Amino acid sequence: MREKILSVFIAAMRIAIGWHFLYEGLWKIMQKDGWSCLAYIGTAQGPFASVFRWIAAESWLVAIGDWAVMLGLMVIGISLITGAYARIAAILGVAFLMIFFCCQPPAPFGEMSSGADGRFFLLDRNVTEAAGLLFVASVPCWRGYVRTLLPGMIALVVFCVMSVMEYRSGGFQKVEAVTSATTKTHEFTALAALKEPVTNKVSVGGIEISRLALDGELMSGRAHARDLIWTDEFMGRYNSGATLGRTVRYCLRCGIDTVFADSNLLAPMLSEARTAGGVLKFFAGCMNAKEAAAAASGGARGVYIRPKVADALAAEKDAARIKSLFADFKATGLPVGIGAEDVSTVKFCVENGVVPSFWVVAYHSLGYPAARMEKRCDNIWCLDPEATSKYMRTRKEPWIAVRGLAGGALNPVNAYRFARDGGAAVVAIDLLDYRIVETVNGITAAQLKMASDGKAAEK
Repeated sequence: MREKILSVFIAAMRIAIGWHFLYEGLWKIMQKDGWSCLAYIGTAQGPFASVFRWIAAESWLVAIGDWAVMLGLMVIGISLITGAYARIAAILGVAFLMIFFCCQPPAPFGEMSSGADGRFFLLDRNVTEAAGLLFVASVPCWRGYVRTLLPGMIALVVFCVMSVMEYRSGGFQKVEAVTSATTKTHEFTALAALKEPVTNKVSVGGIEISRLALDGELMSGRAHARDLIWTDEFMGRYNSGATLGRTVRYCLRCGIDTVFADSNLLAPMLSEARTAGGVLKFFAGCMNAKEAAAAASGGARGVYIRPKVADALAAEKDAARIKSLFADFKATGLPVGIGAEDVSTVKFCVENGVVPSFWVVAYHSLGYPAARMEKRCDNIWCLDPEATSKYMRTRKEPWIAVRGLAGGALNPVNAYRFARDGGAAVVAIDLLDYRIVETVNGITAAQLKMASDGKAAEK
C-alpha cells in the first residue's frame, strides 16, 4: 500500500514539474517578436557572471542558447509528463536548472530578484525543483503503458486544451519579463538594456560619490504635482516595499551610488543595498540635531539641513539659530551641508560665516509652462537659474543640484545636462525605478556624443 501511494506521489510530482517545463518552453516559442536568453545571461551575477556575459557577447552562442533552452524545456517537459525516458529527462532538467542557478544565483552569491518573484537566500526555486527531479531520477518511473503512459497522455491532452484556450483568450502575449525555468521578472530585461553605467565621480566632503545621484523627493511621497492632490499619496505608496528595493538595485547597477533624501529613508534603503551586495552612500536631509545624530548612528555618510528649514531661518534673518543648528550637525562628525531652495539662503549663510562642506540647492530650467505662472506653485523653486549658477560658481564648496525635474515637468537627461552646465558638482534627480536605466543610457549617450564632437572640433 505504501509503495502504491509513493508511486502515485512521485508520478504527480513528475507530471507537475514536467508541466512547468513544457509551458516555459512553449511560452518562449510562442513569442511573436522572438524570445532570447540574451537579457537573462547578459545580466548574470555571482561567481560565474563573467562566463555568461562572455557568452552574451557572442551572437552565435546566444542563438544556440535560445534554441537549446526553448526546445530543451519542451522535450524535457513532454518526457516528464508522459514518463517516457523520464529518468534521463530528470537528469537533463537538473542540468538546466543548475545552469539557471549559476547564471542568476540568490543571495549571498548575487542580488535578490524582484520582490514580486520572492526573496531567496542560498536556496531558490531552481534548487527546490532540481531536488524534486533528483528524486524522480532515483526511482523507476516506467510502470507500463497503462500505469505510466496513460495518465501522462491524459495530462498532456489537458495541457494542450488549456494552452489553446489560453492562446485564444490573448495569452502568450509578449510581456516585460524574461523567464528561466523557474523565474519571471522584468528586472533582467530592464538591466539588460543598460548600455553603460555612469562612471564620473566627484569628492563631496571628502567622500567620492557619483556625479549622478538619486533625489528622494518622490520616495518621500512629495510629487509636487501642483493641484493634483492624490499624487503625493500615490508616490509614497508606489515607492515602498518591492519598488524601493528595485530602485536601489537599479541605481547600484547603473553606477548611481549616492542618494540625497530624508533621514526616514536611511534604514530601508541601506538595508536594500546590503541585500543587493552593494554600497549606497546616503546623505540625510534632517530637520534638527536629533535627526542628524540618528542618521549618523544609522550609517549616513553625510547630513544636511533640509532646504525648508534653512530657507525659513534665512527668511527670518535668524543667523544665531542657523549657526547653532550647523554646530549641532557638525557634532555628528560627518560632512555637513546646507540645503536651499533659494540662492539667497546660500548668500545669507556665507555672509554670516556659516560655510558647510557642501550645498544642496534647488536648480532647474524654466523651460516648462508652469514656470511662467505669476503665482509660484510647488514645482517652481529656482526662479532665476542664471543668477543661481552665477553665484554658486563663486563658491569653492561643491554644490548638489536637486529638484532638477521641476516635479516631473522636465526630461531627466536634459535636466542633468542643464545642472552640469550650470556648474553643479552632483545632480540628484528624482527617478522612478523604470526610468533609471533609460535615463542613464541617455546621459551616457549624450556624454559620448559631446566627447566625440570635442575630438572632431580639435581636429
